Amino acid sequence: MPRAHIERRRVLGAGGALAAGAAMGIAGGLPTGRTAAAETAVTPTATRGDRKVVLITGTSSGFGHLTALTLARAGHHVFATMRDTNGANTEPARRLRTTATEESLALDVVDIDVRHDASVEHGVGRVLRRADRIDVLVNNAGYFYPALLETMTIDDVRAMFDTNVFGHLRMNRAVLPTMRAQGEGLVVQTTTALGRFVFPFMGAYVGTKWAMEAMAEASRYELRRLGVDVVILEPGAYNTDLVDPNGARYYRRYLHRLSRADARRRAEYGDLAQRTEGHLVEEPGLPDNQEVADAIASLVETPSAERPVRLLVAGAADFLGEVHGVHERFQREVMESSGFGDLL
Repeated sequence: MPRAHIERRRVLGAGGALAAGAAMGIAGGLPTGRTAAAETAVTPTATRGDRKVVLITGTSSGFGHLTALTLARAGHHVFATMRDTNGANTEPARRLRTTATEESLALDVVDIDVRHDASVEHGVGRVLRRADRIDVLVNNAGYFYPALLETMTIDDVRAMFDTNVFGHLRMNRAVLPTMRAQGEGLVVQTTTALGRFVFPFMGAYVGTKWAMEAMAEASRYELRRLGVDVVILEPGAYNTDLVDPNGARYYRRYLHRLSRADARRRAEYGDLAQRTEGHLVEEPGLPDNQEVADAIASLVETPSAERPVRLLVAGAADFLGEVHGVHERFQREVMESSGFGDLL
């Protein structure tokens, strides 16, 4: 186990060459401990030939919103997606469109609900009709609230997996055929530092992130020979809408929907039940969310051969770098001894 002191607030993140000012340890990329600032001070503006078509999920707020604006301002053509653009997310969609008009950005808002096959297929089809290609997919959409796992119904857990796992897989299935036909592409899979260890009261959420860590790494091996990179982005702790207000709202809904039987289960845990709410408290002094957007923007500019398996952002680097180093060595040995060394 890493010797560094680990605090909950440093790892409750959401949801390359690398973001300025954000310390990162990288498995499969730069040596652990080397910082983003050592690689680049700014995200360059894309030239006409370097302009990418970028599709981002979950852009109504948080990392996704900032990433959409950052990449568009860097000269890329961004398709910022979110669900319910004519309902709950009318205002976030309007703000992005207004900013795009005021700043003359190539930024389009597209309605995609990653929980529904038809919505994903329709939305991705719209992007392809408009741009004729997709160079970068940023899987950012996420869903979170804490709870005692025993009190969550199968439907509760399924709903979390439907966004955090199946939603990302739906997007991959819709986009990867185009990337493979192009012979190049980048998929950024946003997980979290909690994709590598566990906190109580977060079993369902962390379970989704562990699942995506495994599937994203498997996809990386399967796609590299076809020109498509998969990079797992692991933010540390940031104050984003994933926790407040969204996580707090979903937590209140969970409490309201508890059956009498599950309410009794919860009560039988005593004060442990209230301790779940500690995961909804935003902490002062956390890094600027822009660090994550800058990291993704710099990753887009990084040559394919230099992109890491995992990219740690902010407070996650100082202790997870050691974990990733051990994992990478073991994984390499297993792959080589099993006859898959050529896919590394």
